[in-house]
Amino acid sequence: MLIIADPGVDDAFALMYALHHPEIEVVGVINGYGNVSQQHSVRNTWYLLKLAGQDEIPIILGASKPLTGDPPEYFYDIHGKDGLGSLSPDTPGHITVYPFSKAYELIARHGAELTIVNLSRLTTLALMYLHQESNINLVKEILVMGGAFHVPGNVTHLAEANIYGDPLAAKIVTTHGTNLTFIPLNVSNRAIITNDIVSHLSKNSASPFAKIIHPIMSHYSTQYEKMIPNINGAPLHDVTLFSYLLNPGRYHDIKRQIFVVETGHSKGLTHADFRPVPNVKKEYPEHTIIIEFDPEFFLKDFIEVMNNTLTYRA
Repeated sequence: MLIIADPGVDDAFALMYALHHPEIEVVGVINGYGNVSQQHSVRNTWYLLKLAGQDEIPIILGASKPLTGDPPEYFYDIHGKDGLGSLSPDTPGHITVYPFSKAYELIARHGAELTIVNLSRLTTLALMYLHQESNINLVKEILVMGGAFHVPGNVTHLAEANIYGDPLAAKIVTTHGTNLTFIPLNVSNRAIITNDIVSHLSKNSASPFAKIIHPIMSHYSTQYEKMIPNINGAPLHDVTLFSYLLNPGRYHDIKRQIFVVETGHSKGLTHADFRPVPNVKKEYPEHTIIIEFDPEFFLKDFIEVMNNTLTYRA
């Protein structure tokens, strides 16, 4: 997998899941922006890779601002002052980073065995379609955390953060992308890790991440409690992408054309025609939308992976 990320608490847990899972090989992490700045994204990715003993995985620079030309908006209030809850990782004197072209090298090397997982704003992914060196169509599949279909957004009442943060990039991806799967808020909002589970993993997990689970999650959960009283935890949006890849039978999808509103009151809105016989725009791609899943299985799978066992498989 080649991961595009902006950790961020839920991105951090997604990276933990991927790095901890014996069936996943992470070949690179492209660092964008969104939850945090690109600078913090790089630092937090380095910290997680180092803690996992996998700091040989290349850290690649992606986009640092949206294609719209608007200044990027960050969400430190939700994710903590450095992006990892109440944790403040040590900053090394130097972090080795690779230029964007490294992504094309990895695609060329791994080809149809490679899955791209986009956890951040879609700017970097859009650039991968537009660049003259682009070979992105060689990859097996692309997963995108983003969108909200007939459910409220999490930045506005209509829009999900990754789409709202750069709707022009999202339009480019939905227009030019092939073999795309979107995991929207319809699913990810319900992937809630409770405070009891956080406490259990902190005390009992064999993961090298066990000691940071509570400080990363505590601030995040507190902020979600302010937005959604009595939630007793918080959703780990980005983990759902990896859970889906490893357990597709636990998720239900529908294939539709996806459209993005770029400007105005509905900026960032994703919409599709969900009627039994939808209207179809000619020469426009159809994508997969995950619309339902098994929340109980998601929790079991997450706990098993973080405990370094794989009892629950689809």
